[in-house]
Amino acid sequence: MMDNLRAASNSVVLKVILAAIMLSFILTGVGGYLTGGSANYAAEVNGQEINSANFEQSFNNERNRLQQQLGDNFSQLMGNDAYIKQLRQDVLNRMINDLLIDQYAAKLGMAIGDDQVKLSIQNSPEFFTDGKFDNAKYRDLLNRVNLAPEQYAEIVRKQLLSQQVVRAFAGSDFALPVEAESTAALIQQKRDVRLAPINTAALAEKKEAMPSDEQVKAFYEQNKTRFTTPESVKVSYIEVDAASLGDGLTVSEQEIADFYQKNKPMYIQKSRFNYSVIVLDKESDAKAVLEQLKQGGDFAALAKEKSIDKDSGAKGGDLGWLESTAIPDDILAAKLTEKGQLSGVIHSDLGYLVVRLNGSEEAKEKPLADVKKEITQALLQDKSYEKYEDLQTKMLDATANDKFSLDGAAKAAGLKVVETDWFTRDDVPQALNYPEVTQAVFGGELFGAKGAPGANSDLITVEGDRAFMLRIAEHRPEAVKKFEDVAADITALLKRQNITEMARKQAQELVTALQAGKGDEALAAAGVKFGDKQEVTRFSDDAQISDSVFALPLPKDGKPAFGVASDMKGNVVLVALDAVAPGKLEDKQAQAVTAQLAQQNGSMALDALINSLRAQAKIKIGEAAGVK
Repeated sequence: MMDNLRAASNSVVLKVILAAIMLSFILTGVGGYLTGGSANYAAEVNGQEINSANFEQSFNNERNRLQQQLGDNFSQLMGNDAYIKQLRQDVLNRMINDLLIDQYAAKLGMAIGDDQVKLSIQNSPEFFTDGKFDNAKYRDLLNRVNLAPEQYAEIVRKQLLSQQVVRAFAGSDFALPVEAESTAALIQQKRDVRLAPINTAALAEKKEAMPSDEQVKAFYEQNKTRFTTPESVKVSYIEVDAASLGDGLTVSEQEIADFYQKNKPMYIQKSRFNYSVIVLDKESDAKAVLEQLKQGGDFAALAKEKSIDKDSGAKGGDLGWLESTAIPDDILAAKLTEKGQLSGVIHSDLGYLVVRLNGSEEAKEKPLADVKKEITQALLQDKSYEKYEDLQTKMLDATANDKFSLDGAAKAAGLKVVETDWFTRDDVPQALNYPEVTQAVFGGELFGAKGAPGANSDLITVEGDRAFMLRIAEHRPEAVKKFEDVAADITALLKRQNITEMARKQAQELVTALQAGKGDEALAAAGVKFGDKQEVTRFSDDAQISDSVFALPLPKDGKPAFGVASDMKGNVVLVALDAVAPGKLEDKQAQAVTAQLAQQNGSMALDALINSLRAQAKIKIGEAAGVK
């Protein structure tokens, strides 16, 4: 009940803010999740489908993530059919695992409600502006990654549900201190090494480093998919933005007055009552307070001193003005009618209340002056939306007989036709970066024959107050680059591969010579020299060198162990491992490692759960997965 009292006493501004937040989620569909199936599914898990659209969206998201992570190396990977097939399989496996956890959580009665999803999104710092949730920023960020709000909400729900299951398993394990000590000895181990880079400049001068014309041509023929240019378009479009149509619109005094007269019931201030309350645990305490008040005690002082409800108590018990429909039944039953009148002791679900009526106001009509600003804004919004709908009608009428030009529609609406530069599905211009627009552009229905411009689109409405009409000005389908255009790049690539292979072969020969005690002569002949001693840990900057160093056997009898490695720049190096020192941890570090091991043990339990669920599940892979 007290929550109701506080909510009722909030200002109108707060109610408007809360309503705006709730409305934003309703309009964007945060409460709705992806549903429905398709005959062309990616997988079926215990009778529940992973449809092709969701799978392709997940695959594209993973592909975009890898592109940002790998940079120039990404195009090489995308040209490898086996890699693409494995990537699709990995994405599908993750989706199947997520669905299995979802089904298992449902079986256990675990669930994530819409309110939890909303709260998680509202509390995400990436959507904050000036420390508060910014719905416009939220919508903009989702548009940038081509995600509809309901899709993002489903992602959040699955993350929260997975976390719930993970906590159930990861929190159920532990690790012994001795495990932490032995793990620290390995994790914090230090190794003293010397590195000797292979002289690739000398190898590059050798004849065998250069690939033949036949090899270059054969590589092109076998890897044409690596040399494709993505589908790209130029788009002409007209944008109608309801928010911008209010500029220049005015509302007359007569229009305001007429609206006020026609809608007076909207501007009636309902009867209101102002109460103060003191909340106590015991009936005897409430009776004592009531007696003090009857003897002239100060209500506000007693509320601050004795009320167990800290919020109202801090305000001297004041609940503010409440409309008659918002007054709780317990207080209404006290039938307070006179200013300053005290109730008896009221028994409620919060405890025992003593209430005072501070004042009341009869229902009254709000004067025009008080609501003029509100009416003006409403009329301007109506006019703006009328203009928005009128312009759309004019555009549709203008293109009814001319579906291959936007000029008539632009002239009829008084708007401009904008033309973009070339862009692909992965770099849609910000102005057009809405899922509905992207689907229309690359869906195929707007393409003309043989690359010619196609017909105008229908009006595409986004966000409820913005619309686009567009057409494809130029279209380039995905195509393989000509051999002449990529021959030089292929030659350079094959040459680098040949040099690397020659370097690894030479390095292995040098390792053999070093192990046989003939290393000095072999090193001198190859122009290779070891550098100064350096310390390598598992956390060194060059992870590739570190991994290779820790894969070497331990040195024996005071003699170094030798091996071959590649550094992060791709250079081939000889490695001499001279000494190994075990790692140690301080107390706080040991505690952290113990906790991490416990979490790892819990993760292993979760992996075992997933493996068990997969073994028991009925999983059918569909053609849309593209992994068969």
